[in-house]
Order: sequence, then C-alpha cells, then structure tokens
Amino acid sequence: LESPCPSRGTLCIAGGAYYLNYKGCGGCGKKEVIKNIEEENEVNEEGTEEHVVVRHVCSACGHSIATHEYKFEVGSEVQEYEMDCMLCGYGEDTRTVLVEDPRRTAAYELY
Repeated sequence: LESPCPSRGTLCIAGGAYYLNYKGCGGCGKKEVIKNIEEENEVNEEGTEEHVVVRHVCSACGHSIATHEYKFEVGSEVQEYEMDCMLCGYGEDTRTVLVEDPRRTAAYELY
C-alpha cells in the first residue's frame, strides 16, 4: 500500500477499491486487478442499519490485501455512513433526512 488507511473525508463506499493506493500484492508482487469478495452483508429487519464486509483479494494469487468495512445507519433525523479499510481508507459522513437541514438553517441565520 502507498499509505495504510488514508483519510478519505466524507467518502464512504460499500464496494470497489482505491486502486491508486495499491502498490502491488504482498504475496506475488504483481499489480493485477483487485477482486472484491463479499464476506458479510447484514441489514436489520427495519432496514435502518446495514453492515457490509468485503475482502480485497489479488486476482493473480488470491492473497488477501485488506478487509473493507462499510456501515450505514438511518435515524429519525440523520443518515450516518462509515467506511474503514487499510486500502481504501477511513471516511465518515452524516446527512439529514429532513426537508430542511437544521444545521444549515442555523448557519444561514448567522449572516
């Protein structure tokens, strides 16, 4: 890896891979396409929480490059996203589910 677990700000993805951070496989040394193998995909009964675990694997030799975790949760006012992976990095975001975002309304009142 170029940089283990880089900060990705608010970027949170459930799949894919951050190929620019990939130097090559630690097992065979090749820089082949990365395969994503879904290990876990759980959604609660209400559909308000999701947890996805994907393993990034070298397509040449099958070596495990990194484990990618993605979490999503929706509450009464916000949706929260989180991603954590040695290859893709760490990111988190919170978005409102309301028509008007009270955080932005309060910021506008300052002007």
